[in-house]
Amino acid sequence: GVPEFGAMGYVDGTPFVRYDSETGKKEPRADWITANVDRDYWDTESRISRANQRIYRANLAAL
Repeated sequence: GVPEFGAMGYVDGTPFVRYDSETGKKEPRADWITANVDRDYWDTESRISRANQRIYRANLAAL
């Protein structure tokens, strides 16, 4: 299905990171970032993205 929430990060028009609510994880989409950051980075980024998802859900409900 379609995730409730998703986010993409881009550098020069090329995606390098992706988050979707179905997995609850932010994951690399480019070899250069995979090679240069550790698992702790992805765990932290995933927590931040899940928090953003909750905030955006609450904001939409308030509209």
